[in-house]
Amino acid sequence: MDSPAPQTMPRAPNRLSLSIRAGNAREFELWRSGYAPLYEMDAARPAARSSFSAGLTSYNLAPLVIIDGYSSAETLQRTARTIARSNIDHISLVVRSQGGFGLDVEGRTTEVHTGDICVLDMTRRSTLRSTDYKSFTLILPRTLLEPHVADLDSLHGRVLPRGSALNTMLAAHMRLLYEQAPALAPSDIHAAAHGTAAMIAAFAGASSDGRGMIAQVAADASLKTCRKAIDANLHDPSMGPEFLCDKLGVSRAKLYRLFEQLGGVTLYIQRRRLMRAYQLVVDPAYAQERISAIALRCGFGNVPAFNRAFRQAHGMSPTELRVASLSGELHESELVGDRAFSTMERWLHGEGVPAA
Repeated sequence: MDSPAPQTMPRAPNRLSLSIRAGNAREFELWRSGYAPLYEMDAARPAARSSFSAGLTSYNLAPLVIIDGYSSAETLQRTARTIARSNIDHISLVVRSQGGFGLDVEGRTTEVHTGDICVLDMTRRSTLRSTDYKSFTLILPRTLLEPHVADLDSLHGRVLPRGSALNTMLAAHMRLLYEQAPALAPSDIHAAAHGTAAMIAAFAGASSDGRGMIAQVAADASLKTCRKAIDANLHDPSMGPEFLCDKLGVSRAKLYRLFEQLGGVTLYIQRRRLMRAYQLVVDPAYAQERISAIALRCGFGNVPAFNRAFRQAHGMSPTELRVASLSGELHESELVGDRAFSTMERWLHGEGVPAA
């Protein structure tokens, strides 16, 4: 009689664990380079690099990632260059169980204390200046939250203070999600992810006025439509406020209101063009294409102006970036990072997902 076939056990969510020891210069540099998909990172003071230590354990509950981490005092910057390099469209929730940080989001500064929950839009700039800390971080794709949150673009930099009822519930949910992650079957992960998004929507603050909620949802849908139209027409040098108003049938005043919290529609278009240009410059498939041709692909008719804007946004000219990329100089320091951290980057792009 044949032996019974072994039963296949459900696969646990992908787990990633990393740490670096104080005093190990190579590990510190790998940690810094590994942070590249998310932030430009450094110790709070250059002299503190020699005593810096940090670690994290994270789970991929596709499409979200939950991280338990600790670190010595540090500075994290998400700049225009970092945003272009990583090309991720995610929302991050951070709660410190120990320590806090000063937060700068597009010119607004605030202090985030132990137990506060802070929301950060990874498509927008921010700087975090942290003391020694322990934290939980939840990273979700924008597409997961959009059906639940009426005004997603207003959340960048918002802080839910410790002690409020919603903070208590959301922080407890994040801890429980992390604790239960190893036991979640692939069939449970989808429900857990969407339940988490719905809870975040409660934090976002649904309007008690039904008409207000309808208007807010309509505005958010309009912004999504505008953003899609911009990305689809980056190659067209004529694209600007008038172009979008004509194409989408919205007034100039409404268009400006929609993009006010994103720094204005003209600045948003410029940032998206420069992000697309960065991706093409480092893409091997375009290695033989002239920089001037890439500028045209991204809607820049004036190459010198393109070069100046590119350098201002990314810290080097397009030619310098291409040379560094092709020579491998960016392999560890910028484009790939430590192997384990590149795994984190793949997770954020939806790769390495447990099968349902």
